[in-house]
Amino acid sequence: MLRVDNIITGVFSEHHFSMSVREAQKLAKVFKARIKPVHVIETLGMNPFYPKEKSQAKAQALAKFTEDVERLYNKHGASHVDEPEVHMGRIHNEICEVAKKYSNSLIVMGRHKEGVMHRFLTTESEKVIAQGQSPVWVHPHRNISRLPQKIVCGLDFSTNCFRAAQSAVMVAKACSAELIFVHVVPESSGYVEMEGQLNIYYPMEDQEREVMHESVNETLKSMLNQLEFENVKYTEKILYGGAADGVISIARDSDADLIVIGKSSHGMFERLFMGSTLRWVLNEFDRDVLIIP
Repeated sequence: MLRVDNIITGVFSEHHFSMSVREAQKLAKVFKARIKPVHVIETLGMNPFYPKEKSQAKAQALAKFTEDVERLYNKHGASHVDEPEVHMGRIHNEICEVAKKYSNSLIVMGRHKEGVMHRFLTTESEKVIAQGQSPVWVHPHRNISRLPQKIVCGLDFSTNCFRAAQSAVMVAKACSAELIFVHVVPESSGYVEMEGQLNIYYPMEDQEREVMHESVNETLKSMLNQLEFENVKYTEKILYGGAADGVISIARDSDADLIVIGKSSHGMFERLFMGSTLRWVLNEFDRDVLIIP
């Protein structure tokens, strides 16, 4: 079950600060959590043989950052904000380390949507998701979002799928939101034989589709029966096709404010490269996404 006591937000510019302030404040009110703003100075360009240069840069950045916190948070009327932290190193490494220091942390990150380069280059948000052990709330940089009124939760029946469902219910309760659970059955499946030949089959004849639908529906119902919905209104949908496309389609059609999705694994490969479904959702959905590790 998702519990949030501390919201870690990375801040890298005044404009980004203003957006982070609003998003962090919104979530702090929902979760009754503390806001912990963090600024990271990239060490690239620092002379490693002059430690004084690093300490001076860190002191100067902390002074300016503290001033910005007081001015911008007061400007937006934010509360529950702790003293800012300034770190030196790689942005995603430092953000993840700060999150480890505090119990029940939620990392709030912005997401670049401009241009086409974000489709080919790994963003800081994606690096934090791949490396971190805390939930990550990813928010489009230039959008001002409202509290979620409709939430779509993608379920793939993986090991941490149930945690994602629990977290979606928790957020729905806190925001009085409606929930839509989505499972997407792939239209085709493939496997590689020992000789290296790729075989693809299409188990989508009417009889096979009906059997598959019943099996998926039973699994989905069994999972949902374990959740404590109380007064949360929810529906479930089973689609066929691509997982990311299906989840995004339902989110757009229902005018959802948030997609909740789980990370697929915790292995070394997952630390280096995010799954294609998660990355596609992050790049194509223009509203908030909550990733559960």
